[in-house]
Amino acid sequence: MGEDPNYYIYIVNDQNKLIGIISIKELFRTPKNTKVSHIMKKALTFVHPYADQEKVALLALQHNLKAIPVIDKNKNFLGVVPSDIVLNILHNETVEDALHSAGVHKFDLSATSVIKAPAIKMIKLRLPWLLLGLGGGVLAAQIVGFFEEALSKNLILAMFIPVVVYMSDAAATQTETLFIRSLALNQHLIIKNYFIREIKIGFVIALTCSSLLSIISIIWWKMPYLGLILGTSLFSAIIFAMSIALLIPIILNKFKKDPAIGSGPFATIITDILSLTIYFLIASTILEMVY
Repeated sequence: MGEDPNYYIYIVNDQNKLIGIISIKELFRTPKNTKVSHIMKKALTFVHPYADQEKVALLALQHNLKAIPVIDKNKNFLGVVPSDIVLNILHNETVEDALHSAGVHKFDLSATSVIKAPAIKMIKLRLPWLLLGLGGGVLAAQIVGFFEEALSKNLILAMFIPVVVYMSDAAATQTETLFIRSLALNQHLIIKNYFIREIKIGFVIALTCSSLLSIISIIWWKMPYLGLILGTSLFSAIIFAMSIALLIPIILNKFKKDPAIGSGPFATIITDILSLTIYFLIASTILEMVY
């Protein structure tokens, strides 16, 4: 790839402080006698030298910019992140997010390195998380076994295990992905406010999904107690799953760890076990009341 062309002219003062920016296209459209101060944009989008590379790329996308200026804390102009670098960052971050979601960490996460990596290295990276998932699956099976009596008397409960588990997993994945993205975009994110807002959103999502499932089950199977079990279980499972999805990145971020490592298999295992436990505890309690 050749050198990146210059799309902007950056205006600095006598102290080398960035004060404005002009696009070359706009410059050629402006009459020759126009002062630079009249056409330059003073509302600047910039990054500092130690900003996360993902933030650089996302800022470029958000503001439709082909390059991002770099300044220090005193607004001294240090240079520019050009468009080819921005595109490369976006590509690498996409690969990184995809691998992190599958539990592959501590790796040179370029697409080329993934393709060319020795088989033994990929096995070492992937197998531990899958073994952890296997252990979680065995534990989940054990939880189902604890409620074997309830299942044997009400086999219909087994039909809805995938629904409850999937819905809680999906809600947790949405929550965690959006939260991690927000942390990457805004290092000064007020976590308390974000948490409260997300719980409010989760309440509406959980209430809507659980109400629909409850109504459908009552109409279809003519069992009011089944609708109560499914509605209560799904509502509780989604709320708890979304809370866990927020807490994992918060804890990791507090200890200066990459929040992305909390996604994928680890979060899924916790959510699955929690969802099953909630489902069968609520089912057992309501069935005892019914019978």
